[in-house]
Amino acid sequence: MRATPKDHLLDLNGIQIAIRCWGPEDGIPVLALHGWLDNAASFERLAPMLDGCFVVAPDLVGHGRSDHRRHDSGYYLWEHAEDMLAVTDALGLAQFHVLAHGMGTGVASLLAAMTSGIASMVFLDGMGAPFTVAEDDRVQHLARAYRLKRMVQRSQLQGFSEPDASRFDSLASALEQRRTRLDGELSEGAARLLAQRDLLQLSDGYCWRHDPRLVLPEPMPLTEREACDLLSQIRCPLYLMFGRQGAFSGNAFAQREAALPSHAKVSWHPGGHHFHLEAPDRALVDQLLRLLARHEGGVLPRLVNE
Repeated sequence: MRATPKDHLLDLNGIQIAIRCWGPEDGIPVLALHGWLDNAASFERLAPMLDGCFVVAPDLVGHGRSDHRRHDSGYYLWEHAEDMLAVTDALGLAQFHVLAHGMGTGVASLLAAMTSGIASMVFLDGMGAPFTVAEDDRVQHLARAYRLKRMVQRSQLQGFSEPDASRFDSLASALEQRRTRLDGELSEGAARLLAQRDLLQLSDGYCWRHDPRLVLPEPMPLTEREACDLLSQIRCPLYLMFGRQGAFSGNAFAQREAALPSHAKVSWHPGGHHFHLEAPDRALVDQLLRLLARHEGGVLPRLVNE
């Protein structure tokens, strides 16, 4: 029997983070980190299949059903990483595994630098920070990002003038926007799972819950060198699983391959960027369960026993 999800709200210094959990609380602890503009529903099909695991999937701040940041704040990977450390602390997870997708792998690469409590990491179609800036373009990028932010806030562009301005007459129109803007290969069923957790029903239609500022560029993103440094310094066991038709099917993988630590293991799987959500097969699930079981208990206890 597959695990039934449970939803919780966790208050972290006045910001409520929505969390969806699967499995027994005494199971193998897995922190599941979704990608950009996704939410905890990214693991709706995979998490229930991870028998014996306690899967904790937060909606990152600004996403899904979690609160938004204040208007004088923004959304940076290191802030998401700090939030996730606070989540694991609040849940009493001294040691845990990380299962991250897309942008979540960027958050995970920062987590690896912040804590020694990560037993293993699995990246799903991601290779760390997805949005970077050239070293010599940082000042110009900062100026452009702030100009765009001020322009958008002063305008009547969709989603910024009123809290409910980004409206849809039907669920179908919301789903279509979700698919065309983020992943044109995403099936209607997978898009529906993500959208339903990110939609607010109004008297005359629907609107997105997520903060529209998420589509704005970060004023101070990581540089490509910094993103690669974070990857290369991951010390825990690291496994990268890619969709054969995903975001790294072309040259993107080769561009960061050299930054991977020598112990990293790479595998390719059927499907696109959301292959873990579309139709996770038994082979993928069994591989994940083997990896989690192999590294459960942490590196130090294993070394002592060996």
